[in-house]
Amino acid sequence: MDDVVAMGDGEVVYAAKDVVVRLDARGVVVWSLDLGASGPQRGLARSGLATSRDDTVIWVYAADAMADRGDDDRLLVLDSRTGLLLGSTALESVGHGAELLTHEDGSLLFGVAQGQDGGILYVARFDDGVLSVRELIGMLDGDRVPCAFSSDGTRLLTCEYALPDDVAVHSWPDGSVLASFTAEDLVPDEFPGEEPLLEYGAGFLDDDHVFVVVKGEDDESGDDFAESAVPVVIDLVSGVARAVGAPAAPVLDHEPVALGDGTWIAADPVPVGSVAPLVHRRFRLSPPA
Repeated sequence: MDDVVAMGDGEVVYAAKDVVVRLDARGVVVWSLDLGASGPQRGLARSGLATSRDDTVIWVYAADAMADRGDDDRLLVLDSRTGLLLGSTALESVGHGAELLTHEDGSLLFGVAQGQDGGILYVARFDDGVLSVRELIGMLDGDRVPCAFSSDGTRLLTCEYALPDDVAVHSWPDGSVLASFTAEDLVPDEFPGEEPLLEYGAGFLDDDHVFVVVKGEDDESGDDFAESAVPVVIDLVSGVARAVGAPAAPVLDHEPVALGDGTWIAADPVPVGSVAPLVHRRFRLSPPA
């Protein structure tokens, strides 16, 4: 599965290779959209999804160039109830995936990842049946990966594209940097390893707290650079960062997710080779000791 989004009514929409599908709460297909068959030279291509704040529209990033089903990537707008294609436009990107964030004003911010060729950051709107897309340049451009909007939509979290060793808070929509923190600033004293980096999935716990995951490799563990990760909360008022968990082996492809209400969800670490199901737990921000 490439991506999945949950709807407010309990249904889900997912993208997998060449299709986008909506399922009801019983797992029955509501609609399915064919993106076109991948070609024989398909590479690492992952579709991306986002739902509008009112759940009426599904945004789809289709990595067509990397999937060998066209020369250009596409951005699609679908009616969430019927799957009807409302709009589509070609993008000047050859990406293997994208991060999509919807804003309360109805717009979509999305960053296309093109591997070593860098990223491209776009803003899209769908107004009165017309789809428009523009590339961002300046303080906010393809060198930054969009991570999350604040609940009121006035601030944006990003991290560096090439090497995620910092997280920045921007005002939106002008993009000016309000605060920035490097992985070195955030790493706890007890954290093992050297040259810490951040996971791409930073988020707002609430209006005053940012949630990030610091990770690194320990070449003294005897395990050939064993990787560890630790969740860290940044207080934007004081600028103080503190670990809210112990260093542990990260769960690949299941980084913690901040929910914006002072809580986050994380998956328990699973040993390599284990077939045990993932266990997700919900944690709440508590006052510092």
